[in-house]
Amino acid sequence: MPRKNLHDQVLQAYVLHLSLRDALIPPNELDVTEMIARLQADIEMFKKLKDTRYLNPRTSIPKSGSLHLAWEYAQNPAHHDLFIQMLRVSPHTAVDYQLAVTLYRMGRFGNAASLLDIARDAGCSEGSVELWTDHCLEAIESLHNIFVRLLTPEEKDAEKKYIDAHLGFKGLWREGWIMYDGTIVVLYARPGMEGDAYYTRKCNYGLNLQVGNAPASLRIVDYSHGLTGAAHDATAFEHTAASKYPDFLFDDQEFAWADSAYPLGKHVIPVHKMPASNLRHNAIFDKAVSHLRVRSEHCIGALKGRFQCLRGLRVNINSPDDHVKALRWITCAIIIHNLIIDVEGEVSGIHFQPLHTD
Repeated sequence: MPRKNLHDQVLQAYVLHLSLRDALIPPNELDVTEMIARLQADIEMFKKLKDTRYLNPRTSIPKSGSLHLAWEYAQNPAHHDLFIQMLRVSPHTAVDYQLAVTLYRMGRFGNAASLLDIARDAGCSEGSVELWTDHCLEAIESLHNIFVRLLTPEEKDAEKKYIDAHLGFKGLWREGWIMYDGTIVVLYARPGMEGDAYYTRKCNYGLNLQVGNAPASLRIVDYSHGLTGAAHDATAFEHTAASKYPDFLFDDQEFAWADSAYPLGKHVIPVHKMPASNLRHNAIFDKAVSHLRVRSEHCIGALKGRFQCLRGLRVNINSPDDHVKALRWITCAIIIHNLIIDVEGEVSGIHFQPLHTD
């Protein structure tokens, strides 16, 4: 049985009161003037209860907050690590208060990411947290094509040299400059819309995210999201630029590295599956590539370690619009990840990787 809201409970209690009153003082004992006056009073009271938005008095809640401490930490370089722990970026990336609340929220998951806790720490109302977050995510999305882009020829060459040095194949596989890997962005609760479709093999609910990153810098060059957690990585990979628009992403003999879950293609070289992986020369190749694939795990670990909202996204998915809102959090996390690499350098890209654990 659905739960009744406060308005329905009060109206039901008022109707019960009228019934008891009429039983104790029957209307036929009153004259016409008193009956009309009682009826008018009942109608006015019923309408008043129906139209009153807040039945309980609204009390002012102290909103001191502690988020302002971040700017005090920014004054002293020795305390910059505390600033980074709060807002997930360094003080060199200047932020305003609304953006600070959004970054603070993106850096937390589970109970720490509840609206009540965020509002208390920020010293504002829960509605302000929601409104500021929506505005900031919309602004961050507008920067997408600036920071999620193809690499320049110089950047590509640096990635190829990095891979060549780590594989040790003496330039035989130098044209592979990007790596693909898949991960699940876990949802904090079962979606109300087609919830079973979001159920993953790890017994949680989530969204499938495919990431194509440059191993040396950990910059995310290509990604695909939108499919639910039940989708296989090979299916989700079909929606990436490497699969749909390979001529746009790759030049000549260039290709992408991938794990065994991905299909072999003209521009995609995955490691071998069994029984082919049992052959000695294939095993040598796979072992060499596995050292390189660690960087792909580092990229996803850095992304989820910095923006821990992706480890338990607090978005209720009850409609297609809610699904799109959940994807917007992922998009903005990727944009800021690349922005930080541009502003603070490649070393900052992996700063939060150790914080992401199973």
